[in-house]
Amino acid sequence: MSNNQQIFNLRTSDLVLDRTINPTKSDKLKNAKPSNIVEACGLIPDFFADACLEWVDRDSDLTLEAIADNMDQIYGFGGFAYPYDGTVSDEGMYISKHEEDDPLPPLARYVFEGNTPIFECFVYEYAITAIRDTSTGKTKVARFD
Repeated sequence: MSNNQQIFNLRTSDLVLDRTINPTKSDKLKNAKPSNIVEACGLIPDFFADACLEWVDRDSDLTLEAIADNMDQIYGFGGFAYPYDGTVSDEGMYISKHEEDDPLPPLARYVFEGNTPIFECFVYEYAITAIRDTSTGKTKVARFD
């Protein structure tokens, strides 16, 4: 019998979300190892996945507000309770309201397709996080650090 054991650490986000690393094909991220990008996203994708799954178990429609509220409860330290004023481009770039800030490419894009509409979560450097309802284009942006 061998003492070697192979352990797989599966996270909720790995099972229920579609993940795209460097979705905008940013030159800034092109040499980063995908595993390092996933690590840089931390627990944010799991907060998103858990928030979506918790609401799906209820008998009402999933909304952007419901996801934001659930993520805030799961996180417990603010999040969307302290929104950022920036916007998210169609491609997923975060555009700050401050002119001196360069647009941020997302490290990764996570998609939840439980029911319609489809929801996206973009994770950026500095733990800036955006969620978007793809049917309306409405977004919420905050920091989850």
